[in-house]
Amino acid sequence: MSKAKRYKGLKFNYRVKGQNKIFMDKYLTIEDFLKTQFPKNNNLVSPSYDTEIFNINWNSHEVSINEDVKTLSDLIEILSGECFISNTDIRLTESALERKSVHYIEDVRETVKDVLFEKLKKDAKVKLDGDIIKGNSQRYQLFFTKGTKCVCCGIEGKYFAKEKRIKDKSYHLNLYGIDNSGKEVLITKDHIIPKSKGGKDELENYQTMCVRCNKRKGNKTE
Repeated sequence: MSKAKRYKGLKFNYRVKGQNKIFMDKYLTIEDFLKTQFPKNNNLVSPSYDTEIFNINWNSHEVSINEDVKTLSDLIEILSGECFISNTDIRLTESALERKSVHYIEDVRETVKDVLFEKLKKDAKVKLDGDIIKGNSQRYQLFFTKGTKCVCCGIEGKYFAKEKRIKDKSYHLNLYGIDNSGKEVLITKDHIIPKSKGGKDELENYQTMCVRCNKRKGNKTE
């Protein structure tokens, strides 16, 4: 007997309010998922942005997922971020990142200032403590023009960590603040008008927000 063919792509289960049946949704790529408008085609059993989801799989492997990711909006926000995902390897927990070093914000600002808005990818590379990084990241553009403080709770980024996912070849910088209990909190780039509602990937549509507030906001426009 031949083995069932494994599904290549993203899939998850969900329940529709008022129904006991469990439904499944599938997408071949992350881009397909992020471009989808919910609910789909006014389908009564299509998930909406506040629908609770579970059993999230990527290429038929269950995803290790942050406990705060509970709804479709949470998943959209996470998969829209630069730090967590690629189309070959999906990782939704901060622990999936390998850290090499920590850097003062002003040191990073000085390193990338000349290429911060460079259009050409090849001309935007800079060296930081022996590693080549992309100096024109839109996250750096946001943090160095609009500030490093969360617009919701006020927690402020204190330092950058040079990190990469296990399978990545190059490092990138993530900004972190520290909460009142001494725990690290990732500072993120939030879309003011969510991409799922037509928001654009441009500086005017970005605001600084910690990952906790970002997840609570979900797909809302604030």
